[in-house]
Amino acid sequence: MKRKTAVVLLGSIIALSVLSGCGSNEATEAASESAQTEDEGAGDDAEMQEALEEEETKKEKDSEKEDEKGTKDQEEAEETEEIQEEAEIEEENTDKVAILLPDEKNWSDDAEELQADLVEDGYESLVFYAEGDGSKQVSQIQEMLAAEVKAFIIAPVDPYGLTDALAPVKEAKIPVFSYDQLIMNTNAVKYYTTFGGRQTGHMLAEEIVKKEELEKLREEKGSKTIEFLMGSLDSTEALFLYNGVMEILQPYLDDGTLVCTSGKVSFDDTGILRWSSDLAGTRFRDILENSYEEGQTPDIVCTGFDQAALAVIDVLEEKGVVPGSEMWPLITGSECQAEAVKAIASGKIAFSVFMDYRTLADTCEQMVHEYISGEEEPEVNDYEQYDNGVKIIGTYLCESQIIDADNYEILIDNGYYKEEEVRPEATPTPTLKPTSTPEPEPTETPEPTEIPEPTETPEPTETPEPTETPEPTETPEPEEEDAEPDPTQKPRVTLRGSK
Repeated sequence: MKRKTAVVLLGSIIALSVLSGCGSNEATEAASESAQTEDEGAGDDAEMQEALEEEETKKEKDSEKEDEKGTKDQEEAEETEEIQEEAEIEEENTDKVAILLPDEKNWSDDAEELQADLVEDGYESLVFYAEGDGSKQVSQIQEMLAAEVKAFIIAPVDPYGLTDALAPVKEAKIPVFSYDQLIMNTNAVKYYTTFGGRQTGHMLAEEIVKKEELEKLREEKGSKTIEFLMGSLDSTEALFLYNGVMEILQPYLDDGTLVCTSGKVSFDDTGILRWSSDLAGTRFRDILENSYEEGQTPDIVCTGFDQAALAVIDVLEEKGVVPGSEMWPLITGSECQAEAVKAIASGKIAFSVFMDYRTLADTCEQMVHEYISGEEEPEVNDYEQYDNGVKIIGTYLCESQIIDADNYEILIDNGYYKEEEVRPEATPTPTLKPTSTPEPEPTETPEPTEIPEPTETPEPTETPEPTETPEPTETPEPEEEDAEPDPTQKPRVTLRGSK
């Protein structure tokens, strides 16, 4: 038993020795492998280090690119922001010009032309319509004064009603440009642009003298009748136009070549307040009824605006007067509105004065631009006749033109009107209806008469001897009631239409 146990112990010891040897070898091999791996690892680390360095370099380059892109984006953003700021500043610094007009219906074309010119020269325009309300225009002036506009362009509703409203405008040293109508009783007005009422009046009157051959009529000691319907009593230009007309026609009125049957010759008697066509029609109807016999009309009706001329036409046609007939008077207008041009083309109005709003607007805007920019002094061609009650106003007078049936088409050619706006509609030529004659009553056919039997030819008779011509009887003396008329008695002036 002991022997068996010893053998087992011996085997165990041998086994442990073997295992111990094996472990030593494995440890040695592991150590050797570890050393070798360590040597090989040193090479891999170098490559990895190099790769890491390359990756780092790439990251640095990418980072630099990102930084560059970010910088560029930032610069672009800053530049855009700067441009926007400059635009905002420029917008804030854009000079504003206020345009104040009486109403939109009659003045929208002027507004559009003024706006286009101002925008072209770098200004912002602010347009306001007063719709015929003077107090509303005063409020608009106050509003634009608060907006710090650089200039005012004003066509006044009431030329005499802006004195107080423009006083602070003068204190703020903002220039006022009076447009078409002169603003009265204020020193705030810097310049005035118009067509010139006096010059327009001269043109109207001179055309009347020419078309009615007043010089020839004067030499023949003849006369013609004339009536007047002038512009608004509160309009300075209407007064100037009236004065211009009278400067030419007054000598013919003084010597009787022209006769105003109604006696209404002064501006107060002939002016139509606020250019009212209704009032013009009423005034002319009263003249016909109170100053002319039935069937009579004046030879000439001189009006200061087209709406008055059109009102005259309406009254005449109401009374059955036919255009082109002997009773139809020579009618004048002013402004060349589309309906008036149609009436000119059809022969109802003799002529009107053309005033191109485009010329007026362009001239006014140019004066505003020159004044604000300070490049040069605005040009004026009249510094004498336009006194607004406080001072003489430097004025630029635009040119106007007479338009009649012979030349009205130039308004189509120059683009002022389209053909369909002013060409009259063709009217059929009137034909006289044949008068029906009553058919004769049928008569009974007479019975045929018998042919008489021929009779014997009578013997010729002797020609009688001529008798003596009787002495003429004396013409009886005319009775006293048929005596010759007194040669000192003046002949009666026959009015057109009474013949």
